Formats: sequence, C-alpha cells, structure tokens
Amino acid sequence: MKNRPIEKLRNIGHVTAYDLKEVGIHDEKTLRELGAVAAYHRLKGLRPRHYTVVGLWALAGALNDCPWNQLPPDLKKKLDHELTKPNGAAAASKPKAKATAKATPKKPAKKA
Repeated sequence: MKNRPIEKLRNIGHVTAYDLKEVGIHDEKTLRELGAVAAYHRLKGLRPRHYTVVGLWALAGALNDCPWNQLPPDLKKKLDHELTKPNGAAAASKPKAKATAKATPKKPAKKA
C-alpha cells in the first residue's frame, strides 16, 4: 500500500490538507486507519462551520481514489448513517483543545 502525503490524495485541497495535519492526520495511512467518519469528526471539531457532509464524502473519495461526487449512492448513505448514529469512538477521536491565552471579557457589573 502506498502512503502518500495527505495533500497528494484526491479531493484534498490545501486548506483541508492543512486542517487534517492540525488534527494529526498527515498521510494516507493515518486517514485509512481512522476512516473517513472519524477524520471528519476531527475536522468538524476543529472548524465546525467549515465542514459539511460533502467534506465527509471527499474524505471517503480520497480513500477510494475517486471524486466525491462519483461515490456510489449506497456508500454515501452508509457514511451519512455512520455520521448520525451515536458513537463513543467518534467523540473519543476528536482532538484535544489547544490551550490559549485569550482573556475572557468580563461583563460590566449591573448597577442597583
């Protein structure tokens, strides 16, 4: 099996490649071991508003070396089902939050 860098896989653009590396997925082997759904959960945890179900399909397409919009409908349904079922493994696969030094703004005290 080849172990290509993540940015060399089909459907993976430079932003997604960067995000995948941020969540610990640097190569094809790691993506394959985790699977598309767990990798998607990591990406969604990193940037919740950025990734949609199409991102999940793109990851599956990367693993199957085909464009995301040419995945078989049955595979898309299976992925969608896996995404929506309660799964403790998916929650455990989310990356740990990075510590930040951001100050939390305080609310002004109410006058009596």
